[in-house]
Amino acid sequence: MQVALVGLGVMGKNLALNLIEKGLTLVAYDTNPDAGAELISQAQSLGIAERLHIVSDLGDMIKRLEAPRSILLLVPAGELVDKVCSDLVEAGVDKDDIIVDCGNSNYKDGIARKLKYQNKFEFATMGISGGAEGARHGPAMMASGSEGGWERIEPWFEKVAASYNGESCFARVGQSASGHFVKMVHNGIEYALMQLIAEVYQLLRFGTKRSPEEVAAIFRSWSEGRLNSYLLAISAHILELKTEQDEALVDLIDNKVGAKGTGLWTAQNALELGIAVPSLVAAVQARHLTNTIDTHAAKEMTYQTKETDEIKVDLDDLKDAFYLASLLCYRQGLALIKGASRAHQWKVDLAKTLQTWRAGCIIRADYLDDIAEGVEFIDTLSSETKALRKVAGVAVSSGLAFPVLSATQNYIATLSTASNGHLVQAQRDYFGEHGIKTHQGETCHLTDLVDIDQKVR
Repeated sequence: MQVALVGLGVMGKNLALNLIEKGLTLVAYDTNPDAGAELISQAQSLGIAERLHIVSDLGDMIKRLEAPRSILLLVPAGELVDKVCSDLVEAGVDKDDIIVDCGNSNYKDGIARKLKYQNKFEFATMGISGGAEGARHGPAMMASGSEGGWERIEPWFEKVAASYNGESCFARVGQSASGHFVKMVHNGIEYALMQLIAEVYQLLRFGTKRSPEEVAAIFRSWSEGRLNSYLLAISAHILELKTEQDEALVDLIDNKVGAKGTGLWTAQNALELGIAVPSLVAAVQARHLTNTIDTHAAKEMTYQTKETDEIKVDLDDLKDAFYLASLLCYRQGLALIKGASRAHQWKVDLAKTLQTWRAGCIIRADYLDDIAEGVEFIDTLSSETKALRKVAGVAVSSGLAFPVLSATQNYIATLSTASNGHLVQAQRDYFGEHGIKTHQGETCHLTDLVDIDQKVR
């Protein structure tokens, strides 16, 4: 089986080695000749270079491939994807060839490209998660589309992807560009989980005055049970790291957090679709808040340092609260995927989606089986629900910031306790006559229900 790969950056090179190692013959291209030379060198050291061909231009790449062709793109999202696609058309691809965008492109661009190139080649999308290590040894692969070209390469990607209990973490999750939407939401969940872990660390470190080593030990113990996850494991490892001067690594790192944009897209699309994902949005905003000094509104967003209070927290309660909060971050993401699938008629399979996340990706966790159980399972977690309430209250009382922990508690409380929406409905109708809906389902105005002699002015 032949496949071509355009883009030999960190992800591209590692995926290339994975593809060759699994038995594919690879034709690879990058505008930087040094990238190709480095890949050849690595392949030679592994004894697999005979299945690798580096080309100097896209025309040569097309000539080397047997039709119908399968071409993967791992180039930066945006205009460069369109440029490469246009260059490939000029180089000679035809309508039976499949070109798969494997980068972190916006799903809306994927929808537009499918229409733009529909008579020139088959355009498909696939989200890949796992970073450089995942690309090299087995990533999570979230593909989409019903193109016939997938049938040629799907069996190979099932081998290239990570596996969990004998099942591949490659799947065509739905129609159109849903693969990139699913990957986008995967990253939104990733933002939330990373921030949640950081908040638990902050609570233990600055709220209860534990050392990084002591927090690491707690995270390690949690990882030995149902809370085992990739992000928790790397966090424990990071907190254990020390310099030669016996300084904790975390104490040497600046607090400004970068972002590539997928978390922001998740928040934007959730708002556009009207689907509440407060934990994911809070994580995006938490990153923005770490960079306030670089904003135009820096002066208006800079306040004096405040004293915080030491607190006591029961570690069993904290563990239960963290477990439930983690589950709810995933459930919000899945609700967003389901809502988008319905709106765009993608027919996304959530079971397949979860299967792609079980290994290889950043948000892999042992408790994905619990997430798959759905809302019914969440409803059985009464002690964890009480623990989340208790921990969130104690945490906030310290004076420290817990945006995702608080947002997650607010999320489950809003959906499972008495609402205050009736008063907001009344307020809107009072000043704007927007209408209200009664418990009987009737749509009317306040003045239809009560006499108001004179409104407040």
